[in-house]
Amino acid sequence: MQPPYPSLTPTWHNDVYPAIEYTNPSLRHEGQTVVITGAGSGIAQEAAEAWASAGVRRLVLVGRHEDRLQQTAAPLSKRHPEVQVDVVVGDVTQEASLEKLVGSLESWDVLVQGAGYLNDPATAAGCDMDDYWKAFEINVKGFVVIVKALLPKAAPGASVVALVGGSIVFPTSMLVGCSGYLVSKMALAKTVEFMSHENPDVAFYAVHPGMVDTDIFRRSGATPDMMAMDSRKLFAGFSLWVTLPEAKFLNGRFVWANWDIEELKQKKDEITSRTNLTFNMAGFPFTSS
Repeated sequence: MQPPYPSLTPTWHNDVYPAIEYTNPSLRHEGQTVVITGAGSGIAQEAAEAWASAGVRRLVLVGRHEDRLQQTAAPLSKRHPEVQVDVVVGDVTQEASLEKLVGSLESWDVLVQGAGYLNDPATAAGCDMDDYWKAFEINVKGFVVIVKALLPKAAPGASVVALVGGSIVFPTSMLVGCSGYLVSKMALAKTVEFMSHENPDVAFYAVHPGMVDTDIFRRSGATPDMMAMDSRKLFAGFSLWVTLPEAKFLNGRFVWANWDIEELKQKKDEITSRTNLTFNMAGFPFTSS
């Protein structure tokens, strides 16, 4: 379709397409171990289905609510009996809470950080402070905590995918009342940049999953009739591709799942020759004339 927002690629997708279809043979991740946080609902829940379809050996579903995780795990195990599906209850913001997860892993190949939080819309000066700061605790601290915990067990060529809100690139004037969520997601994207340079043996990606009708989306006050919406399958399929070696030119960068992957690959040199798809100050470097 015609992109509803400025797009890096001429082709824009709202749903899974052949190049990122779960069963596409080029997207196989044979024998890998994949950890997915926030897997009890929403986009991360659908991602679990994608990865189970891609030949992985083991899926580890992480979240705070065992009943929700089991609701994801049970049907997955029935549809994909060849995949070992494990549930681990843990809070990504608490290092001690992840000890069971770390202890259960010999190594891992992919981490999908789907855990996230959107505070109630409010101005920064008029917010409920605990609710506002919870966005930073889960979206930023939670990412650092789980990566720190899992890095020692990363397999060669491991990848980390963090879900980031695409709205962070829009003018602030359009998004008054959303600073808690969006600033925390911008901090997350910048943290991905740092992680990619600090840990050169692991690839890190910040991915906007599209505009998807989830609990977080509804909590923002938005409804699907207000904008072009995307399928949960879009990110799920995209995550299978972006964690392949051919996508490593996007390491440390912020990308949108809506962008066509074949057209992205054609822009490899353009992207890697500059600081494209990273966060910098508009207008920098400054000129004095």
